[in-house]
Amino acid sequence: MIAKFKFDSFFLLYLTLYISMLVGFFFNENSTGGAILDYQNQKIAAIDFANNFFLTFLNYENYNTRHSPVLIILLSFFEKFNVNDLTIRFLHLHFSLILPFLFFLILKEKFNLKKNEIFYVIVGIIFLSPTYRSLSIWPDSRLIGLIFFCISIIFYLKFVNKKKKIFCILNILFYALSAYLSPNFSVYSIFFFYKFFLFYKKDLGFLVLIILINLLLAFPAFYYIFILDVNFINKSAAVGFAKNNILFSNVFNNILLIASIFLFYLIPFIQTKIISLSKFKFDFSILLFLSIMIISIYFFDYNYLYTGGGIFFKINYFLFKNNILFFVISSISLFVVYLTCIDSKSNLLIFLCLLISTPQETIYHKYFDPLLIILIFSLLNFKVNILKISLKNHLYLYFYFTIFLFISLLKIYV
Repeated sequence: MIAKFKFDSFFLLYLTLYISMLVGFFFNENSTGGAILDYQNQKIAAIDFANNFFLTFLNYENYNTRHSPVLIILLSFFEKFNVNDLTIRFLHLHFSLILPFLFFLILKEKFNLKKNEIFYVIVGIIFLSPTYRSLSIWPDSRLIGLIFFCISIIFYLKFVNKKKKIFCILNILFYALSAYLSPNFSVYSIFFFYKFFLFYKKDLGFLVLIILINLLLAFPAFYYIFILDVNFINKSAAVGFAKNNILFSNVFNNILLIASIFLFYLIPFIQTKIISLSKFKFDFSILLFLSIMIISIYFFDYNYLYTGGGIFFKINYFLFKNNILFFVISSISLFVVYLTCIDSKSNLLIFLCLLISTPQETIYHKYFDPLLIILIFSLLNFKVNILKISLKNHLYLYFYFTIFLFISLLKIYV
């Protein structure tokens, strides 16, 4: 009876979440704010690919988008056969349902528990992600890239658990696919290679094979961007942005904004004691942390008019029209990052990857949603007490992320 009650409860939960996705679809939900415009711009490129593939392919940088052309090329096949736009989006919505399932597989591989209902709770949060919902409804390469990135994480975790070389190679193949769909995922190859190097440093032959596979898979992208000079990556997402080079124009902005967004995702899991941070210990590294914090605050100059900045930056500016509260929050955020990395080189490497993966001037919350939730429970090393997910914590987590979804919708439609 208890097992049946749990099954019925979770069936009802996921049915409700699925229906909410359908409601969002039919009402054209756009909770990230830019999903519709991005899709419309990509659709223009998709039609051009359908009409004249090579001309569009070789002049893709003229479309003023940082999105990879790979998904757009795939969508162009629908345009070639005049498939109704509603049908394209409906099919994409249901393909996107793979992501929560992959997250479930990640949790199963990472924590190896028999109580699946604990995983169901965390996986359901994905359906409340504004980015997941918007980019499911409005096809976007970032979401499809995340799907393939999750597959690469699954094979990495299988490698960690079973130490088989085939999982290492499959990991490389799938993060390469994720990078071709969304180039920001390419930097995580640094993390994976570091991990594989530590394990295979005495197996020179296999290390050389790994390097060759990476180079071979990266060559087409390198040739397209640097040899053919179709550099679509160095484009601004901000309207009216006049700079010629928008990559790392102020890295201190990126540090504070990304740290604050990371804190936002960690707060509910720390409050419910699902995740515990390392204890503070005074040593030389604290001086480095303080230096980074002070320098970042001093040089911070993110322009609110270019939009983005993350939820804490936006709320602070909306309430006070200055950065004072944001500096307090971002300082706390950096301290949390410091505690996360103090005992883990792997965590430090993940944060460097997060920083490098978003080199542009404009930082949007959607870049990290729901990516950070997935990273928190997969690649990042935390003291995780997964059994802490009680009914009370379950309700709190859903309330927290529902409020975030509501705020995201409110800022668009009010």
